[in-house]
Amino acid sequence: MAGINGARVVQPSPVARLLDAPRFEVIPVGGVEERASVLAPGSTVTVTCSQRHGIDRTLEVSEHLARRGYRVVPHLAARLVHDRDHLERIVARLAGAGIGEAFVVGGDASPPAGGYRDAGDLLEALGSFAGSPAVVGVAGYPEGHPLITDARLLDALLRNQQHADHVVTQICFDADALVGWIQRIRQAGIVLPVIVGLPGVVERRKLAEVSLRTGVRGSLRYLAKHGRQIATLARSRRYDPTPLTSAVAAHLDDPGLGIRGVHLFTFNQVEATQAWLPRAVSQ
Repeated sequence: MAGINGARVVQPSPVARLLDAPRFEVIPVGGVEERASVLAPGSTVTVTCSQRHGIDRTLEVSEHLARRGYRVVPHLAARLVHDRDHLERIVARLAGAGIGEAFVVGGDASPPAGGYRDAGDLLEALGSFAGSPAVVGVAGYPEGHPLITDARLLDALLRNQQHADHVVTQICFDADALVGWIQRIRQAGIVLPVIVGLPGVVERRKLAEVSLRTGVRGSLRYLAKHGRQIATLARSRRYDPTPLTSAVAAHLDDPGLGIRGVHLFTFNQVEATQAWLPRAVSQ
């Protein structure tokens, strides 16, 4: 494309555009604040929430990172919220820290700590509080969920989208599975923009653990289709997400998909993932 005075303007590649403003997911364990400090101020950091680490720890890390100039997106697990008073305190802490976005999930706590059974329950309650996060994301599962049927997942997403601004997909290792899932939810009436969840530069031991935890069906399908990649992975210490990222980026300009950006699962290996980005963009 020609620019001013006939100079050629080089358009960013699909990979560069996909990775232009990535989200970096971290787990709120000890030392995570320093691990995240390799990111430039203004970067988006999402902080997970689980029964193991507790919602207060998620809020503590989120507040700390917000003070250091990051755009923070705490995960709020519905099943860890005790009652309306507890939710009101959570909302107040987020507002006090200047945090204007949240990612709402159901969570795995069984039984739930209170009356919020799933993300939909919490989303409806959040809408009744002044000062609640102005932007809210919800979860999508391209390769299914080990405990929830696909039909129930779709029903939940249809319910949740009226309270949400975008959907973030669970980690996925298969571009075809990801694109096929987006096509199916579009046919079902889901119109939310999609932020695709992809692995960062992750140690292969951690990758294997995540594959098993996020659903045997998807992992077995991936293994069957990509045996050569798995063999290469077994000989290396870390997973290289470049081929997967390129395969997803190839669909970035499909208007029917509505892919908005990327969410990188770092498993706190933030420095390695951050160092990979310029290499991926340059290829």
